[in-house]
Amino acid sequence: MTRLKAHWKLLAVILAPLLWAAWYSRPVDIHTLGIGDLSAINVRISHPEPGVGDKDARSIGLRPGDPLWPEILEEVEALRFRRPPWNLVRQYLREDVIRTEPAAREALVFNLWDSGGGDLMLQLNGGKPRYTSPYTGQNLPASLSGGKKTAQSLAERLWPLLEEES
Repeated sequence: MTRLKAHWKLLAVILAPLLWAAWYSRPVDIHTLGIGDLSAINVRISHPEPGVGDKDARSIGLRPGDPLWPEILEEVEALRFRRPPWNLVRQYLREDVIRTEPAAREALVFNLWDSGGGDLMLQLNGGKPRYTSPYTGQNLPASLSGGKKTAQSLAERLWPLLEEES
């Protein structure tokens, strides 16, 4: 009987991290990534050419009550991200320890602020999203549900709504 109990304990020790990893890497929205009630959103889309700088860039800053607020908020809240389980450890490593990839030429960046003073930055660069940890400010990788196609279609829908930068 005690041998059977020992097997259950071993099984629990093995299954607990696996179940936690599956739970942590489930698709989550921006609120689960760490932002509360949104009080401001800044959206920037750029399509730079190599060696030229920003060829086209558009951005807009919004607050509740602005005419575009509901539409942009709906688009942002509809996004779903998967976080790799190692992000929990990775966010506490020094920044120079984490290898970063060069930014893609096309970029869609959301800066989000909540009423409690928290902020979250989402970069959907060429379908390789990154987000800032609400605890350490570290940029962490994620995957966007739908991948690069989702990021491109979102950028195409938002492009006519944003103002040209000068």
